[in-house]
Amino acid sequence: MNPARRRSRASPLFWPLPPSLVLVPAGLILVLTLVSTWGRLSWRALDWVYLSGQVGAQARLPVVVAAGAAALAAARYTRADLVFAQPWQPRMERDVPLRHATVVTGWCLGAYLVGLVPLTAAVAAHGAGAPNPLPVLGAPAGFAALTLLGYLCGVALRGPIAVPVAVGLVFVLTSLPLVADPWSAVSLQLPFTPSLGTREGTALGLYRLGFFLLLATAAARTAVWLLRAPRRWSGPHLAAPVAAAAAVAAAAVLPHLHAFPLVARTGDGAEVCAERGGVRYCVHEGHAGELDLIVDLAAPVLAAHGSADAAPDEVRDHSLATEDDAVLHGADHGVLWTHVHPGWDPHQEVPGAAAAWLVPDLGVCGSDGVARTDEGAEPQERRAAVLTGLRTWLASRAHGGETYDDDGGPFAEADPDEVRAWIDRNEERLADCAVEPEELPWRP
Repeated sequence: MNPARRRSRASPLFWPLPPSLVLVPAGLILVLTLVSTWGRLSWRALDWVYLSGQVGAQARLPVVVAAGAAALAAARYTRADLVFAQPWQPRMERDVPLRHATVVTGWCLGAYLVGLVPLTAAVAAHGAGAPNPLPVLGAPAGFAALTLLGYLCGVALRGPIAVPVAVGLVFVLTSLPLVADPWSAVSLQLPFTPSLGTREGTALGLYRLGFFLLLATAAARTAVWLLRAPRRWSGPHLAAPVAAAAAVAAAAVLPHLHAFPLVARTGDGAEVCAERGGVRYCVHEGHAGELDLIVDLAAPVLAAHGSADAAPDEVRDHSLATEDDAVLHGADHGVLWTHVHPGWDPHQEVPGAAAAWLVPDLGVCGSDGVARTDEGAEPQERRAAVLTGLRTWLASRAHGGETYDDDGGPFAEADPDEVRAWIDRNEERLADCAVEPEELPWRP
């Protein structure tokens, strides 16, 4: 087959743009998405709620590439010195500019969604819960709207400068939720990703979807208007783009006047429980596979302390909480909340949380969180080092003491039975952070 015929067969997928202008950014987006999500395929506790949020969160950099590609296409093929790009030319009616935007958006968005397939397959194999449709729909709508915004930059600037402008503008817009929560209503993602037991706020998701549809419409209509505008503008000609910009600006400001709740606790799903050493352990049914490991890691820590009164009555999964106050004031009710979330490391998090429950916070020492025993350390910092050492030693019991640093720690040479007896004798002093490192009976 000759080259001309091959080009004619391929053109319907790319026309009126050259394939390289579409395939290069689409390939880059595919690689970015795969690289970003590949390490998550083996994560523990994956769930559909998490994936629903990741559809928007993972688009942050790919949509920047798509906006840059759209700006380049517009800058190259709609500039005023092209014979076919004059305002009176039939090619510059809506069909061609919208075809530009459709081709770039379709390929780039398609590449992004293909890049999410491995993560989706991993969640389908092991994940719990159900997808949340609002963030899943809002992310592609936002991807398309921000790509059209990049195209509008190319039409407005008609030169190479349009590419960095579009890239910078879209990058800022996708980063705003990291600056202030209300921007989440007009961006692709939340400042964090919800997981099982929570969901993105319904009002927030609906508003975001509506905003992106408005932005896409405004960007597309304004781009077409700019290409058909006469050389000398007048008041009536400016009415349409000014109205579109005002509508988008007003929609972006409203969430700052009335902030939407970012997430809501669902309170759904049964709990799966076990008991050991007088402590009840419960997780969401979607995390049932984590229960035995939580028990095996927390029970040795609680047993090493020795005081039944100091241990919590229950260890519960955050996904079971029905309100935030229950988590914030869990200590008042004898409940240790552990956050089982996608990608968590129970071998570190569970022993650390159990040890933190048993040992007073460093705030009681008055050392501003500093704990050290080296020469020149303040007395309160030395006493804080006792609490830090005890917490580390207790956490190491989950692994048979193998993870404890034996090089100079205050509990490095301690015998477990001796530590339990010592804790029993010094509970009040520990609570007041009144124990000096030199007082430890196993210290030379």
